[in-house]
Amino acid sequence: MRPAASHAMRAGLASAWNYVGRVLGLGWTLALVHGLGIGSYGQYAVAVSIAAIVNAAVDNAFHVRSLRIDDDRYERERAGRVIVAAALGAIGSVCVTQCFVLGFAGMIAAGEMLFNTWKSRFLRRGRPDVAMRADAARQTSSILLGLVGLYAVPDSTLAVAGTLYALPYLVVAALCVRFVAGRRPAVPDRLPEFLLLTSEALAAAVYTQGDVVLVGWIAGETAAGYYSLAVVAALAISTIGQNYANTYLEKMRAAAGHHSSGPRFRDTLRAGALTGLSMAVVGAGLLVWGGADATGTIALVLSVFVASRTVNFVLITLLIVQRRDGLRVRATVTAAVVKSAVLLVVIGPLGGIGAAVVSTICELILVFVYHRAVFGPRTPPHRLPQPERTHR
Repeated sequence: MRPAASHAMRAGLASAWNYVGRVLGLGWTLALVHGLGIGSYGQYAVAVSIAAIVNAAVDNAFHVRSLRIDDDRYERERAGRVIVAAALGAIGSVCVTQCFVLGFAGMIAAGEMLFNTWKSRFLRRGRPDVAMRADAARQTSSILLGLVGLYAVPDSTLAVAGTLYALPYLVVAALCVRFVAGRRPAVPDRLPEFLLLTSEALAAAVYTQGDVVLVGWIAGETAAGYYSLAVVAALAISTIGQNYANTYLEKMRAAAGHHSSGPRFRDTLRAGALTGLSMAVVGAGLLVWGGADATGTIALVLSVFVASRTVNFVLITLLIVQRRDGLRVRATVTAAVVKSAVLLVVIGPLGGIGAAVVSTICELILVFVYHRAVFGPRTPPHRLPQPERTHR
């Protein structure tokens, strides 16, 4: 099999497992609403949202560095990552009896951090397909246990179902214990870098999710619902670009992120065209089916966003390995601020369609910025990575 085909196959498998997880998550959502009511689901949704924010703030620096640092430093930071996650999980376990939302959020944030730690070794080897398969297996086991809590336990509550849902993370924790034994744990020891990577994660969350909030605030819940459906589909399809980039991580790390170590740019453009076409088919299908014309129209507009975001995932991965964090953070923060400001003006008269146009234009601008950074005249020269100083 040609190398390019091998990378494409691994990216396709990873994305397929990713979509399996999303479908299972939708089924779990429906089960929670059916079994406990919309109010309990609202508590669960808030807890999961808080967990995502906490995880982004605490784990992003570990995640980004795990993709690019040398093996010795990686193993030490992996041990430190396990200890930090365990401490966070312990705090969540103590808090859950007093406030379920905050306690459960801490438990889920810790569980995801541990699972990301376990999966990181596969991502370093360019095997997102293996990582995503494990992710789907974990989610399946969590949902099955959660369903037992919902329907097999008399007078079940959200606390019971949620606790059973979180149990598989204990298995993950047990698997991660061996990463600590015999190693001197370390954490990202440069505070500016840690703050930079944390701000990147938070800005990215605002950039990708803030438009849904603003559409709901300005245009109403119905408009937000139609828009959110299209955005969820767009983000899901564009993750193919992230998985595709991850299959090259081992090569990128060996070449310090030089663009020659990633996929050929024309192959990246082909991947973008494929995902964009897939999103366009979704939009056209909704329009032909009828009943959701607003979502279908928005999906058609976002097809260009999907193509652009697929390309950006590859470029961003190269920049991560090149350690050009400042450039990425400046671009993400600027895009999030400008996009939010323009949306405040556009959503009123144009609704979700206007938001989709603004999102697409911002993503296209980022393609230009990141492409110039990777392929432009100031691209760092091709060189082997220099090992980071290890503090003994």
